[in-house]
Amino acid sequence: MSSLLFHDVSFAYDASPDGLFCEIQFGLSEGWAGVIGENGSGKTTLLRLACHELTPRRGIIDAPRASVYCPQRTDAPLDESAAFCAADDAEAFRLRGTLGIERVWLDRWPTLSHGERKRVQIATSLWLRPDLLAVDEPTNHLDAEARRMVLAALRTYRGIGLLVSHDRELLEALCALEWNIARATATSPTFVLSPRAFRSGLVAPATSES
Repeated sequence: MSSLLFHDVSFAYDASPDGLFCEIQFGLSEGWAGVIGENGSGKTTLLRLACHELTPRRGIIDAPRASVYCPQRTDAPLDESAAFCAADDAEAFRLRGTLGIERVWLDRWPTLSHGERKRVQIATSLWLRPDLLAVDEPTNHLDAEARRMVLAALRTYRGIGLLVSHDRELLEALCALEWNIARATATSPTFVLSPRAFRSGLVAPATSES
């Protein structure tokens, strides 16, 4: 079984004099976990660290190499979206059906709605079958039908899932636990992680410390 472990991880962007995270530590196994917090608290940064898109200043991240980060923005498809739209395997057919995707959508990407683009991104991410999938705000600006399709698709994923979302309905329907990113103190520039909510029967993982 795959797992994701952060060991005393600290991170700061070069342009910022203050650290964003300081010695955070947590662990996750398979299943979906929500990541919540105020804007600018580092939710996207945490997902990108987990997917090897960013490197911590200190500490160790033990994460599966087969990982995919599905971004919030839909300006461009994922690199593998062309292969997904052209694929003839059963999983590609299933995902295109679940998410209502047409093969020709990639050819007219500039004319697609945000919701259509997002569904292609999510379908591509799931088709790649990563051990770790990090999805950033997948239902922003989606109508009710598109949100239903996205939830149905994400529910089929069987690896380690990280979900950043302000969509409370999506979080409660999909995630077994949530991690809250909050300031270490009222005036601190550093953020820490703590478990916020758990479904019955789950054991709380260790909290992070600053």
